[in-house]
Amino acid sequence: MNVDPKIKGWIRDICEVIVVLALIIILSKLLLGPKMLIPLVAVTSESMLHTSDDWQRWLLSHNISEDMIASFPIGGGFAKGDMIVTITPDGGGTLHGFFSDTRVGDVVIYERDKQHSFGAPPIIHRVVGVVEVKDWSLYSTEGSLDCLTVEGFLLEYIPHVKGCSEGERCSYARFPKSGDFSFYVTKGDNNRESDQCSNIALPVTDAQLTARGWIVIPYLGWLKLILNVFIPL
Repeated sequence: MNVDPKIKGWIRDICEVIVVLALIIILSKLLLGPKMLIPLVAVTSESMLHTSDDWQRWLLSHNISEDMIASFPIGGGFAKGDMIVTITPDGGGTLHGFFSDTRVGDVVIYERDKQHSFGAPPIIHRVVGVVEVKDWSLYSTEGSLDCLTVEGFLLEYIPHVKGCSEGERCSYARFPKSGDFSFYVTKGDNNRESDQCSNIALPVTDAQLTARGWIVIPYLGWLKLILNVFIPL
């Protein structure tokens, strides 16, 4: 039976994608041990696209040094249609323990809070500020708080999370259950302000984090985005 050369090409391309993903999963498991990968995270916006050096200038003007920026994971950003290979805890891991070492510069995937498009797809942005809390008291800060203030965390955000843990009305679907946790200020590299100062999200808690970005595969995410048009999830 003769097969159209175009169809043969499509079949070959699909097989190559499957082989690439299989190799990524196998090699990643070997490199990362018990940590588990979710390779099919397709980028759906341009919020992390680098079109100029503005993203670096923003960081430099917000208490983040050139040395820190040079060490950032995924320092080249990424575009709509790229695929992000992510690292998550394995089935027996705890989210809080796994993400406790998240620092300024890490690219994280977090679930939205109830005040901001709750139930919509998670957000993939960079951590630009960390507020560490111990025993319900502010312990340290790192990076930028952007428009937020230390007083705001002391008087509003920390008491609110404590109230969540005590059964009070809560703006977070998932929240820390103890007084030792971290808040994160997050930002899309291509955005002018942090998520918290542009009404995208409340300060993100480590309980909301679902993964950290590891590797960018250009364009491969378009396959998933196109399939979602015809086969909505």
